Amino acid sequence: MAKSDNSKSKLPPYVDSSANFQPSNNPNSYSLEKFRLYETRQRFYLVGSDRRRKLFRVLKIDRSEPSDLNISEDLVVYSPQEINNLLQRIAEGNRATGGLNFVAKAYGIAGCIKFLESYYLILVTKRRQIGFICGHVIYGIDESQLITIPHVSVQTDLAHSKAEIRYKKLLSSVDLTKDFFFSYTYPVMQSLQKNVMSIGEDRMPYDNIFVWNAYLTRAIRSRCGNAMWTIALVHGNFKQIRLSIFGRGFSVSLVSRRSRHFAGTRYLKRGVNDMGRVANDVETEQIVLDEDAGCCKGKMSSVVQMRGSIPLFWKQEASQLSPKPDIILQKYDPTYQATKLHFEDLVKRYGNPIIVLNLIKTVEKRPREMMLRREFASAAGYLNTILPKEKQLHFIHWDFHKFAKSKSANVLAVLVAVASQALDLTGFYYSGKPNTVKRRADHLSRTSTGRDASLRHLRASSGDLASIGSNNENLNSMINRDRESDSSQLKKQDKVSAEGPSFQSGVLRTNCIDCLDRTNVAQYAYGLAAFGRQLLAMGLTDMPEVDPDSTIAAALMDMYRSMGDALAQQYGGSAAHNTVFPERQGKWKATTQSREFIKSIKRYYSNTYTDGEKQDAINL
Repeated sequence: MAKSDNSKSKLPPYVDSSANFQPSNNPNSYSLEKFRLYETRQRFYLVGSDRRRKLFRVLKIDRSEPSDLNISEDLVVYSPQEINNLLQRIAEGNRATGGLNFVAKAYGIAGCIKFLESYYLILVTKRRQIGFICGHVIYGIDESQLITIPHVSVQTDLAHSKAEIRYKKLLSSVDLTKDFFFSYTYPVMQSLQKNVMSIGEDRMPYDNIFVWNAYLTRAIRSRCGNAMWTIALVHGNFKQIRLSIFGRGFSVSLVSRRSRHFAGTRYLKRGVNDMGRVANDVETEQIVLDEDAGCCKGKMSSVVQMRGSIPLFWKQEASQLSPKPDIILQKYDPTYQATKLHFEDLVKRYGNPIIVLNLIKTVEKRPREMMLRREFASAAGYLNTILPKEKQLHFIHWDFHKFAKSKSANVLAVLVAVASQALDLTGFYYSGKPNTVKRRADHLSRTSTGRDASLRHLRASSGDLASIGSNNENLNSMINRDRESDSSQLKKQDKVSAEGPSFQSGVLRTNCIDCLDRTNVAQYAYGLAAFGRQLLAMGLTDMPEVDPDSTIAAALMDMYRSMGDALAQQYGGSAAHNTVFPERQGKWKATTQSREFIKSIKRYYSNTYTDGEKQDAINL
């Protein structure tokens, strides 16, 4: 029988990413994971070591300048005895001015920042393991510390001014212990497929849109010429559970990555900017790994979807008088240039086809969402007139609220049917036979997931999804066709794909107004549809579908509910609204309604009174 296990102590027992690692004189062939910060009157000394504390490096930071950042990296690789001797010599040489003092234990530099005068060092001082991907540990942050770099004797009054204190307080209000995560050896800002395709690149991709501290770490990375001293922080959500089917164990990871571009809070960041960046742009990856993933026997699979604000120029202004402010179309853009830039960016990120699932309302007494629905449809229609047929957008509109009002409505079944059609077009990543994913353990760089040199280029599946989804009748007929489809044919196709690696090309882009509540239900439906195909490809089941009432479907739903709450808290100020998940869990309707009412109050308060300062902190 399928069963789930959510306990933290029973995360998948993957192979340690440092297994068979041999120390090297090449400073880029290992990662620094543990740090100790020491100070003299003239300098900070940051001593970094590998996980086993066998190799040590030293970073020197000058403290004699009130407003300049002077960093130098010692290129010598020290042994434990050599580093102790070095620290003793530094202590003796500075005895007259106070000696060498221990400041803090750390696990990486999250950044370096200057406001009006002094530079500050942001250190992660406590971490926790939150999961593993192919043997690589993923960490969350438990505690961070802001260290003033210049010695107090060289600081001017500006360093203690009200403005400087306000900026420090504002930066500290971004809580790194909530929903930030990182890895020393696995580029968690990229999908599993991207990492497999990028084997041989020996650096963390800090220029990735999901690295939130790219700017904060730039000064240190540029001066040192490497990223060994810094950690790349991803903002979003990371969940991992272990499941089993008839005694065969595997893990499921749900990784949500929030873009740092056009980032902010609900009413202060809406729509698109001139560069095609949208608000609330979040990529969600569902990874399935068997027990041997990370070694030569393992199989792995992942599928990516994304959410993002409607890519038009529109806004809503938070009001103390109205919990639902009017929607205002801000700028007339007859050629939809910003919208075009947005979809071009998606093609660069994911390939073709781009499938748009728009869940906003079609009928309202007072037009709000309707206006955006018409304009978004016009934008998609216009762009498709100038795009070649094979690159046209697949636009599906489905009024979630209207359909959900019906007592006989099965919202999840409709969305799973749409998801299945989308998956037919985009495919998903599967590693193929185990020997094609053999990990190169002797080359522990920033990416350690191997790939065969003969992997073929990504190819999108054929088909056209744009013709469906314009009304409920079409969607209902899709459900029937989905149920009556020849599953043996699908199994035959999946059996062929299981012989070698398969890849995802294209993405399903889902939105409602806030890209929170309705969107989260749709994303779970997509995850459920993909889950069945992933398990089949990996040989864990013999059917391409997962029973929505099974225990593994319930475990997956709980992961998406938790992810949705975290993303909603970040953008909207409260947990996600939904009735679909509680109803499937058999919860009492009156209890659900009272909880949704409390969430509405929290979101209204946050949007009206606290989002301004939160937005300032994110901008900073």
